[in-house]
Amino acid sequence: MVANPRKRLEIIEKQVLPSLFVGILSKDDKWLEHTLKVYLPELEAKALRLAQICREEKLSPEDESLCDPERIKALFKETREKLMKEHVKRESLSRFN
Repeated sequence: MVANPRKRLEIIEKQVLPSLFVGILSKDDKWLEHTLKVYLPELEAKALRLAQICREEKLSPEDESLCDPERIKALFKETREKLMKEHVKRESLSRFN
């Protein structure tokens, strides 16, 4: 049994995903590749499992949105796209400096 899946989903959304962008300019290609190919897919799978558990429990209207699998998939897609944009931006800055 997972302890408070709703709270864990909130932490993933409000703390874990935003923390990926802290110091991104100092992160290397290896970090980005690992994050995109390993870390984010594993974290997304975990978030989707938590959402399933959350949805099986009695939900309040605010939990419905938090535990929506489509919203979670969109959030991870947006995170991947933002990471790639930051990576491209960093690469273009490093080429011109």
